[in-house]
Amino acid sequence: MTYYEEYLSGHLILPKALMEHFAQLFPSSDDFLVWLYFYDNRDIAPSEIAHKTGKKLTQVNHSITALQNFGSLKVTLIDLAGEVETIFDVSPVFKHLDQLNGHAEAENKNEEATSPSEDSQLKDLVETFEAEMGVISPMQIDELRALLFEDKYEASLIKLALKEAVLNRKLSFKYIKAILRNWKNEGLTNVQAVENKQSDFQASKNPKQTKTQDFYIPMDGIWN
Repeated sequence: MTYYEEYLSGHLILPKALMEHFAQLFPSSDDFLVWLYFYDNRDIAPSEIAHKTGKKLTQVNHSITALQNFGSLKVTLIDLAGEVETIFDVSPVFKHLDQLNGHAEAENKNEEATSPSEDSQLKDLVETFEAEMGVISPMQIDELRALLFEDKYEASLIKLALKEAVLNRKLSFKYIKAILRNWKNEGLTNVQAVENKQSDFQASKNPKQTKTQDFYIPMDGIWN
C-alpha cells in the first residue's frame, strides 16, 4: 500500500521518508509547521493556527500560499447553501512522496496540477492584486486560479477588471468578478474588445461639434 493510500485509509503515521525528502516536499520549515496543523485537522482555521503558533495571520496565509505553489497543499472552496467552506487537503505531499520512493504509478498528463507556465501566470496575477489590495488570502488566490484556469479569462482581462474596480473605488473580488461576467455576457473576451467598446461609448457621449457651433458668438461678445 502506498503512503497516499494509507493516508486516505486513516492509518498513516508520518513516515521517516518524510524527513528524508523534506526539501523536496516543503518550501520551508515554517511552512511545514502550518502543514502539520492541517494534517492533524483539515478544518482548522488559519486564524487558529496563527493563535497557536504565535504567528501573524498574514504569515500563516503566506505559508498556505507557499505550500499551494510548492504542491504540498490543495485548497478547495465548497459552496454550501450560499456559505463558502474551505477544505485544506495535505494529501499531495504523500502522492509526491510515493513518486520519490518509486511507489506511485506514472501520473496522467492531464492531471489537475498546473504547469510551470501556469504557476508563473498565477503568481504574476497575485502580485498585481496584492499591489492594489495588500496581502490576499488563500481563498482569494484560489478564486484567481479558478478565473484563469476554469473560467478561462485572460490574465490581462482580469487585470483590466481590477483596474476598473480601483477607478470605481469598489475594490472587492465580488465586484471584479461581476465586471468580468458582464464583459463575457457582452461577448468581450479580451482587452482590445473591451477598450474598443469603451472608446465607442465615450464617442457617443461626446459627438463632434458642428461647424455652426464652431462659429458661435456669445451675446456678450466684443460687439455688444
